Amino acid sequence: MNFHETKMGHIFFNHQLPELIKVLREIAAALSKPSPATVHLTDVGEPDFLHNLFYGNYEPDIYGCVTAPSKLDQNVKEAEKALLSVLGQSTRLFEQYQEAVCERDNAIAEQSYCCGYRTAVQMIISGLAAFPSQTGGVPDEQ
Repeated sequence: MNFHETKMGHIFFNHQLPELIKVLREIAAALSKPSPATVHLTDVGEPDFLHNLFYGNYEPDIYGCVTAPSKLDQNVKEAEKALLSVLGQSTRLFEQYQEAVCERDNAIAEQSYCCGYRTAVQMIISGLAAFPSQTGGVPDEQ
């Protein structure tokens, strides 16, 4: 008995294979259409935002510094050590200052996370909107 004579062969040749051909034609039609020149996101404010984000060159305004964090951490530790040796009795005021700075930095980090999340969702939605679903198996003529 040959494969095309079996029940699975019948299903494959009469249902699955035509469906596969249809989907391949839809993919070919979608790929043959020119892609949109640009995707515009609202409220980004930067003309090269997507390019910079894709290539890892995007820095939000609040983190425009490109110095390595470990160097920054080392600078802070050295300054803190020098300051504590001079403060003496005023150490409690310095600790209050550190707590206020930490609270501010946490708020900035949370704001950055929300901004990044919003941007990611906008990019996903823009990507989905850029290619509407194709119907039919014949490519559009240009």
